[in-house]
Amino acid sequence: MRILHIIESLDFGGAEKVTVSLANGMAASHDVTICCLKRVGVLGTQTDKRVRIVCLDKGEGNEYLLPLRLAGLIRKHGFDVVHTHNWAVFLEGGLAGLLAGTRILIHTVHGPYADYAPSRLSRFKIAVRHTLERRLARRFCRIATVSDAIRSYIEKDIRIPARHLITVHNGIPANNISFIQRPERPHVTFMTVGRLAPIKNHALMLRAFHTVSKGNPNVRLVIVGDGPERPALERFIRENGLDDKVTLPGFRDDIDLLLREADVFLLTSHYEGISIALLEAMRAGLPAIGTAVGGIPETIIDGKTGLLVAPDSQEDLVKAMLRLADSKTGRDDMGRQGYDYFIKEFSLATMLSRYEKLYTGNN
Repeated sequence: MRILHIIESLDFGGAEKVTVSLANGMAASHDVTICCLKRVGVLGTQTDKRVRIVCLDKGEGNEYLLPLRLAGLIRKHGFDVVHTHNWAVFLEGGLAGLLAGTRILIHTVHGPYADYAPSRLSRFKIAVRHTLERRLARRFCRIATVSDAIRSYIEKDIRIPARHLITVHNGIPANNISFIQRPERPHVTFMTVGRLAPIKNHALMLRAFHTVSKGNPNVRLVIVGDGPERPALERFIRENGLDDKVTLPGFRDDIDLLLREADVFLLTSHYEGISIALLEAMRAGLPAIGTAVGGIPETIIDGKTGLLVAPDSQEDLVKAMLRLADSKTGRDDMGRQGYDYFIKEFSLATMLSRYEKLYTGNN
């Protein structure tokens, strides 16, 4: 099969990681191309040498001839499958596939719809886009969502019928790593990985950790990532005397190595689909504490692979952090169950198998 993935870029992010994993995973048995509409991005260096990358250098805003350019690319290479990723490329990619006569059209929704400014014009634009998306969705074989939560949201808010939707959980390589129990250490290290943006709600995490550190002086927190919230987080750390307990190492691309030094993974987001960072933590054998939003409850089995807390509840988060900080046995048991659940449901092999069925029309 000749497979074309269409995405805005391969900048560092969850959807981009999944796209690269899909392309790499199928490169051995299929002809795979990734088309980046705007730019390639840092993850372009992580693609298999057999994966072709094309960039159309699209600028900001609408480019009305873009579907024609994409259709020409599809015809030139004779792609059997066009797989679009995220709503930003859905209309252009889907229309291009139809113009080129592509038999198999697949779209994956990796997260919630883009935010628009609260205005009458914005509401009009959203209404128009949703109307076009509903009509185009009828011509797709399937709209895949990375979580049941996103699937329900699309059915309710965008009103795409359930018969067009299917959940395919994200998957990442298992790396042939078996579960490794954490050694006894002088400190219990909580870690999170992600962009320092408001949606990740690191402020809640820091406030909870501040309280936890008063009850247990042997805890540490590592917040991996960079973004616009960094100055505010640094100010909180400084003002509350947490410099010796909280570390912000910035953006890192050696996440697997960092996770080996952690004992518990934290995810306090206001919203998530299926978090790639959380999957990486499960693969590393870490128990996780996460807010019960979006796809997190599909990833963390409460009381077995980790603990779920109410969104924005500092009290719940403090209790969960203290519970795991005080019990190495509990951390080890949840970490092992999380690893087993990852292998079963969220490995790359599982995801590839499910998408291959969609590509061949067996869905």
